[in-house]
Amino acid sequence: MKKIVLSVLSLVSLCPCAGAIDITGLVGIDPLASYVSTRDTVTIACRDQSQIRFYILAPDLVRVRASFRKPVPGRDHSWAIAKTTWDVPKWSVKEDAGGLLIATEEVEVAVNRSPLLIEFRDAKTHRTINADAVPMMWDRRTANGTVAAAKRLGFDEHFYGLGEKAARLDKRRGQFTMWNSDTPAYKEGTDPIYQDIPFYLGWQGGEAYGIFFDNSYRTHFDFAGESPDRVTFAAEGGEMNYYFFQGPSIKKILGRYADLTGHLPMPPKWALGNQQSRWSYYPDTMAEEAVRRYRAEDLPLDVLHLDIDYMQRYRVFTWDRQGFPDPTAFTDTLRKQGVKVVVIVDPGVKYEPPEPGAADTASATTSNPELAAQDKSYYVFNQGMAKGYFLKRRDGKPWIGAVWPGKAVYADFTLDAAARWWGDLHRAYLDHGVAGIWNDMNEPSDFLDQTGKTQMDVIANDGGTNSPYAANRNVFALNEARATYEGLERLRPRDRPYVITRAAYAGIQRYSTMWTGDNTATWDAMALSIPMFETLGLSGEPFVGADAGGFIGRTDSELLTRWYQIAFLTPFCRNHAQRDAYDHEPWRFGTYYEDIIRRYLKLRYRFLPYLYTALEEAHRTGVPIFRPLLLNYQNDANTLDIDDEFMVGSDLLVAPILKPGLTGRLVYLPKGTWFDYWTGQQVAGGRMVHAEAPLETVPFYVRGGAIVPLGPEMNYVGEKATDPLTFEIYPDAQGSAQVTLYEDDGVSPDYRNGVERRTTVTYRPGELNVGAPTGSYQPGPRNLVFEVHPAPPTGKPIQFADDGRRHYIQLR
Repeated sequence: MKKIVLSVLSLVSLCPCAGAIDITGLVGIDPLASYVSTRDTVTIACRDQSQIRFYILAPDLVRVRASFRKPVPGRDHSWAIAKTTWDVPKWSVKEDAGGLLIATEEVEVAVNRSPLLIEFRDAKTHRTINADAVPMMWDRRTANGTVAAAKRLGFDEHFYGLGEKAARLDKRRGQFTMWNSDTPAYKEGTDPIYQDIPFYLGWQGGEAYGIFFDNSYRTHFDFAGESPDRVTFAAEGGEMNYYFFQGPSIKKILGRYADLTGHLPMPPKWALGNQQSRWSYYPDTMAEEAVRRYRAEDLPLDVLHLDIDYMQRYRVFTWDRQGFPDPTAFTDTLRKQGVKVVVIVDPGVKYEPPEPGAADTASATTSNPELAAQDKSYYVFNQGMAKGYFLKRRDGKPWIGAVWPGKAVYADFTLDAAARWWGDLHRAYLDHGVAGIWNDMNEPSDFLDQTGKTQMDVIANDGGTNSPYAANRNVFALNEARATYEGLERLRPRDRPYVITRAAYAGIQRYSTMWTGDNTATWDAMALSIPMFETLGLSGEPFVGADAGGFIGRTDSELLTRWYQIAFLTPFCRNHAQRDAYDHEPWRFGTYYEDIIRRYLKLRYRFLPYLYTALEEAHRTGVPIFRPLLLNYQNDANTLDIDDEFMVGSDLLVAPILKPGLTGRLVYLPKGTWFDYWTGQQVAGGRMVHAEAPLETVPFYVRGGAIVPLGPEMNYVGEKATDPLTFEIYPDAQGSAQVTLYEDDGVSPDYRNGVERRTTVTYRPGELNVGAPTGSYQPGPRNLVFEVHPAPPTGKPIQFADDGRRHYIQLR
């Protein structure tokens, strides 16, 4: 056992924030002694009184839960899990001298008796997919100490996922820590950063599997960085509790992961529009001028963000009446120009005991306390303290940290009443016309101690268990997002909630979109954003983005222009800068650069029908919008570590320029037929090609076999009907192409009840078929236009009215 202990010790000691871990007593679980089964579980009793329980949830999903020297606990709860009831699949269990074999139609779980090793195999071929290197381990000296598992490394195995990591796409030979941390100006190699998703994908020989280590304590992953032949995951506390996903398709795994942890709800369509922010647009006249300038410069814009200065000295759920004397009139002014307002909300509530004799600003006679002066008595603090909604230390005293308002307290979002109270507080914004909420500083950030070491005696209600801070830090932001999302649903049940978050844990996609935090205005940061987006997508987060131009530091004209050549197809498209950064709205560097940026923003709005269809696919299937090439071309080993290109949906490939001064680059195109979007030139794939890329051009390709739906140019989403609706047809080598366009009203939750529309368009040599739409959503009359690349002999697009009937056209 000594060799095992040393291996794990080396793993953890090299990880940031891990110096306090003591695992010198780590030991392996004892051999199998007996087992019992139920309709959907197999529970193994070990010789040391440990238990391992296998839950057979689906043909391709098996949960492994272990408890050392004691039975598996009766309480079984995770904030990450959305689906707890499954239809039991067909499965069997057999015992022989060597151990147990649990089998479904897709996966076999072989449990070796002594030593107790778990091996996952393909049920059809019996090929090993994933196997323990040594028995699962634990720290016998403490009741709630370190737990760890070590897996054998495949010679050609590659790894992807773990959420927001400032790292390259392929995680092989990397070591990573899960501990949500406020890390401004992070760079490649900074770890951990804002959010963590302990879910990864393994790939070997074109086939994939997934492991989700659902443990919210500080956890560590080593993809054979320390040991040349082992992959290890360990946690500083909690259970050994992981889910095994059988592929072999990555898309299939992502779909099953979404079933388990929740599917992205459809955000409002305007969330795909261009967004503008800075720290801060203050006062309201400056914010109004930013919007006015956007319209004057003919630049599309859907959202303006207000950073922390709109509040009364950073008190959440208040408005600064000097800078924003009439918030309702302000948001109405912007709304009339097609622009929604999103406000930042931090979890740190100013610690402000009321002054003696101060009036309660949230009395029964005060309908809008958020507009009243809060300097003597702060209604949010008063309510939270009176009802016991803030996190406390074990001695019963409130945890007092420090963020922007100074001393601050934090709501206990694991307490149902506190979560509901927090959600309902958003009336202070929605009543004044605010359209969305931006959750920031929610790692949670504490300026007194960003590491969390001095907060370990903080407890959370957590279903009445009073669980420790160590178990709740990583899920703090998830539960804040839950409280926010559910509050917005209650307050505006006919509007889709729009929430953005900085920190997160697995399951965050149920409640929030996200952005990658406080990046820098550097070429390296821009390049790093691509594998970060791709990794987030492979970790179950389909709606992602970054601050275009960089949040910290001074951007320049070339960098900003090239950044928009990524952002124009990123789900979350926002320009944002910190307080002392040089302004970088699109017009700041002159008309030459602004004209290029305008071109890409207008193109984004033309692509909205395509992007919205990809968004619905992400909602329905768990497959992200922004993708690494690997996701679409899993059997192409050339794509394993390509992270300077990306795909949007299945059909668009972009290869941005990521260094200054370059006017061209090599681009890998997977096997098949491709079309240069700008020239229409047909290009053969399965090879590297050279693409010319002067500043006004980003290498941009469309997959042969695709039909790309486009709308008209717009200044904001919903400004006009999608008329004409254009289908650009790019036939494959056989001359065929197809698309199914998705549409709904873009704002209400009615899509959940089938109020949607799907239209399938199929093209074959000489034939165009528009199927009769399905679904009850009616977009209204409009013209459909079809353009074939290369153009048919007539050279003219095909056009007819969309009357909901099936159309069949013979092309001559």
